[in-house]
Amino acid sequence: MGMVSVDITIEQIKKAMRQLPEQDKIALWRLLDEEIDRAALTRRFSAAVNDIRRAYAQIGEEEVLADAIKTTRQSRKAHHAKSRF
Repeated sequence: MGMVSVDITIEQIKKAMRQLPEQDKIALWRLLDEEIDRAALTRRFSAAVNDIRRAYAQIGEEEVLADAIKTTRQSRKAHHAKSRF
């Protein structure tokens, strides 16, 4: 039997996944969850937090908080606008 190669974009995979019934989505989620390298994910998250702390080390807590709130609102607004379409 011969080999078949198929090129599928991540967008095509997302579109196909959205069409799955909920039970299949849950099964797929569980399968993917098993594949996650939690230690690597934790290291990446910790590195990102440390980078942020270093970047804001010379800035007052009030200003950092105000910046975080502003950025969160912008992100939520952008996400909301994207999800509406």
